[in-house]
Amino acid sequence: MTFENPESTESSPAPVRTRRRALLAISIIVAVFVIAAAALVAVSQVAGQQKKESLTSLKEDRLNALGDARAKVQPALNAYLAAYKKARNTPASRDQAVQDSQKEKEEFQQATTSARSALQDVKSSNGSGDGQVGVAVRQLVDSHERYFDYMEGLVESYPQFEGLFREDDAAGCNGLFVGSKAATLRERQTLLAQAAAPCRKAASELKQSKNNAYVEFARTFDKHVADLEARAEVTAEGEEKYAEFVRAKDDLVKKAADAEVRNASSDEVLKIADEAKAVNAQIRANRSEFDFAAKRYLSGVKEMPSLIENVFSKEVAADIKHFDSVLPARVQILKDSIDVQLVE
Repeated sequence: MTFENPESTESSPAPVRTRRRALLAISIIVAVFVIAAAALVAVSQVAGQQKKESLTSLKEDRLNALGDARAKVQPALNAYLAAYKKARNTPASRDQAVQDSQKEKEEFQQATTSARSALQDVKSSNGSGDGQVGVAVRQLVDSHERYFDYMEGLVESYPQFEGLFREDDAAGCNGLFVGSKAATLRERQTLLAQAAAPCRKAASELKQSKNNAYVEFARTFDKHVADLEARAEVTAEGEEKYAEFVRAKDDLVKKAADAEVRNASSDEVLKIADEAKAVNAQIRANRSEFDFAAKRYLSGVKEMPSLIENVFSKEVAADIKHFDSVLPARVQILKDSIDVQLVE
């Protein structure tokens, strides 16, 4: 007969149940982990697909929309400039020209607003802006913003620039050319100073433009006007000094004649000769300063028309040519960066 221990018989089911619970818990944990991993893979796949769709939309839709919007800016700019200039040549005052070209200005503003909106769509489509695509987007946005600022500045400051040499504008820079109106060089200097004050003020205001071509012109123009004023002063002083030298020469001629009549001593004659040499040296120095200032003054006057014409014919043309080269390149770089991202 076999005897069983009552305690072992009663306690044996407990370890079995404990093991079962542990195995069940482990199974649940593993199942949850598998489910979570599967969900993570699914989310990653969805996010990756969304990223690809976003990049594809950026490349094919938003960049094309930006290009179409940007292409309308320059024609709208040209239409406004032509309308404003036509109004001024009617002739019309600045206020009237502003009113007569208001329609074209509003159309330009609509074009730039649409282009900036398209640019914002490109900027916002890249999310965090990380990686090579992010760098390309930032460079593209920066170049386009500078372009739009430049074109807006060209429009906003055009009335100031165009009116510098209009007789009915406050600047009155046409008053700088006063040579034929003045009887003496001192009068020319006075008339020039009167015209230069409001003219240089207008140039100072033009320096605040968002358009770099206007700003550089205003700086150069302001310096030209200052140079004209300085050289006008030198020539006026030279003319006045010359009159003094003529009187001094006449006095020396009389002194020499009187010394000869009196049969003056050699020392007195030599003293008069030394005075004559000193006066002649002063005359030569004054003539040299006068000639230099006069030539530079005339040169400054002759350069003024080309200085104004070059703003659009050279400076603005060169700047727009630069943008026409840079902006498409920025777009292409971004497209290439997107292609690289899509194949990774």
